[in-house]
Amino acid sequence: MKRRGAVLLGVVLLGCAPGVEGDLDEASSALEAPTLVFAGDFTQRATGPLTAGSTVQVRYDLSRLTACRGTMYGREAWGVTGFWRLNAGEPRSFALSDNGAPVTATLSLPAAPGTLELWFQNNNRWGCNAYDSAYGANYRFAVGAPARAPGWVGNGVSVIARQTCDAGPCDSDRRPLAQGFRYDSWARQRAAIRALSFDVWKAGVTDRDNPSLWQELDVQLRYRFGSTGEFARQYVRFDRRVGNDARYTLDLRGLDPMPDAPATTACPAGLTTSADRQTVETAVEYYFTVNGTAYRPDGGGVFRGVFANYASAVPARCLAP
Repeated sequence: MKRRGAVLLGVVLLGCAPGVEGDLDEASSALEAPTLVFAGDFTQRATGPLTAGSTVQVRYDLSRLTACRGTMYGREAWGVTGFWRLNAGEPRSFALSDNGAPVTATLSLPAAPGTLELWFQNNNRWGCNAYDSAYGANYRFAVGAPARAPGWVGNGVSVIARQTCDAGPCDSDRRPLAQGFRYDSWARQRAAIRALSFDVWKAGVTDRDNPSLWQELDVQLRYRFGSTGEFARQYVRFDRRVGNDARYTLDLRGLDPMPDAPATTACPAGLTTSADRQTVETAVEYYFTVNGTAYRPDGGGVFRGVFANYASAVPARCLAP
């Protein structure tokens, strides 16, 4: 029998393997999910295509990792843990054994397509560790985009400007979303255009005058003020066609957490006060989704902007001492 996994010895205690807990979902829908089978003959296969945003089962034959076992008080004192990551992101862990019996795990894949990597570790309470990782290369599977995913999303810009060109923004005022924006008193009182926009392309959907576009593309903003808490959401409206793309535009007035009038009655999250207590501001973190596929900055993360105003725009109790 040809062994494909590498076996190493170490000093990590059971349950202290590196990585963070994985997303496990034992819902009945997992019965229809494709399965990654890691067989006892050291072969591995997928029973169906893997799709971003869906689930995949992992079935692991424990005979692949027989080193570093042992019992204590009549119970198995070892355990097999799986690790996975998508597109070289942070590893997540999941259990594959329970007192010596195999466990089938279900992973919830992120919405992004790419490459799924998996590797496995057996360790026991006495500090012995063994690995099955294709000799350190990890086992890799392609994750495809879901059928409803857009073909492309990009050209994201912010425009905060007084001048207009053909009743719309001038090209000279378009700023890439990655550069951030600042929405202040000048923007509220003087700017004619205060918006975020981006373009979406999907073959057969955006490249024609499509009265069903609103049904075929679900376009949303996900946002939060400050840097903690859940992301709220709101829909982004279709603006117009630009060539074969559909342009979506968000009016920043609808996102403003501290407009001039009427003054807000709540304290915006993440609010900071200037040293002279004359002005306040808060940062917004945001990204967009199109049919569940996230549009984020290159490399991941979130886009950012700042809303600022005079301190009189918020209740006095909101001001930092």
